Amino acid sequence: MAPRLLRCAIEEVADWHPHLYVEPYTVAFVAVAGQYSTSPALFDVECSNIASRWLGKSAACRLEVSWQDDTAEKAARLRATMQAGPLVELAAVALALILGNRIVPHGRLLVTDHGGRADYRSRKRKAVLEVSGTEVPGELGRRHREKVAQAQGNPFGWEAYVVVCAFSASGHRIRFTRHPVEEVQHGEGQG
Repeated sequence: MAPRLLRCAIEEVADWHPHLYVEPYTVAFVAVAGQYSTSPALFDVECSNIASRWLGKSAACRLEVSWQDDTAEKAARLRATMQAGPLVELAAVALALILGNRIVPHGRLLVTDHGGRADYRSRKRKAVLEVSGTEVPGELGRRHREKVAQAQGNPFGWEAYVVVCAFSASGHRIRFTRHPVEEVQHGEGQG
């Protein structure tokens, strides 16, 4: 059976998170993904320990993200302005905001303090969200393990969701995982 397909336009992220200023993230997404493909970009999403009505019992899905021409024009200017590393991190956050709205609704996300071991926190779920991205597909596993360990040390003692994205001409991938409080407390978990 083919994995479920989730389709959206990157510009929709602003509607889902009206309290956040997401344009830098959505434009960065197009700046990165647009280097590898035309709109829409397709991502293979590996999910582990994710409880989701939309996902059901599946451990994978595909995410198709499109964008408009005016966003592509902004992306070209942003690519000329910023280095690749920060662009990739911002692009990964845009994808995490999609997953955190459509697959596992986190509700209103609040940015954590610098050094808070996660990027966002969700009071609705008592969870943190840690995000990272890379343009080197071989780094996905290592980066994911590092981010899981980091997020499990969050000062709230809440469960951790981790999203790591790999952008590549050979195919985009996302690893999306949940690490319950028990794992955090006992130092166990998947990497």
